[in-house]
Amino acid sequence: MDSLGALRAECGALVRVLRGLESSAFVVPTNCPPWDLGELVVHMADSVSLRRKLSDGDGRLFSAADYYRRPERGSEEYRRKNVEKTQRLAGSVPAGVTAVEWFERVAGETLAVLEGDDLGRVVEVPGFGVMRLGDWVATRVVAVAAHGLDVAISLGREGWTTEEALRVVRPVFVDLFEGEPAVELGWDDVAFLAVATGRRLLTDREREVLGERAGRFPLLS
Repeated sequence: MDSLGALRAECGALVRVLRGLESSAFVVPTNCPPWDLGELVVHMADSVSLRRKLSDGDGRLFSAADYYRRPERGSEEYRRKNVEKTQRLAGSVPAGVTAVEWFERVAGETLAVLEGDDLGRVVEVPGFGVMRLGDWVATRVVAVAAHGLDVAISLGREGWTTEEALRVVRPVFVDLFEGEPAVELGWDDVAFLAVATGRRLLTDREREVLGERAGRFPLLS
């Protein structure tokens, strides 16, 4: 699983889309209220930000799915802090630098730090615990892919999730779901991403097929 290659591909795909937008697009509201598109992009930059290598870790290893199992992620306080932090960061972007330029700069710094590092290295993730570097990178791929869908939804256009990203995020969702979704659902990787992250609601038929397991969706927010 080349999580670093997937992160590079997904960030690149996002930047190509954002570069093609008029400046007025970055003040439109998004499906992640109260953020406008510019604030959402700044949040995405913060989610991938890594200015120096993560320190070596020791202890119980957590998986990429475990990262999303943290109970605090579903709390109102967690969401509120996320909103407030992003609004502060958006206000601190240097004058004359657009949201897309800021994302491109931050993502480039992160990829440069990760380049040449050992994705199998056990690292300490601040505020979480110990995991393999490649698994942490996979969580960043999930973040960019999920918020990439938010950008697409907010702009009223089709998504652009890369094949590289889909190959990385699917195993994370399978782990969170504790099994493969039923074949009868007919989900390809794009559909699984949308439903797993709550960017698309389950249909009545899907709820019927899933039965009591339907309540597990979305797998993360």
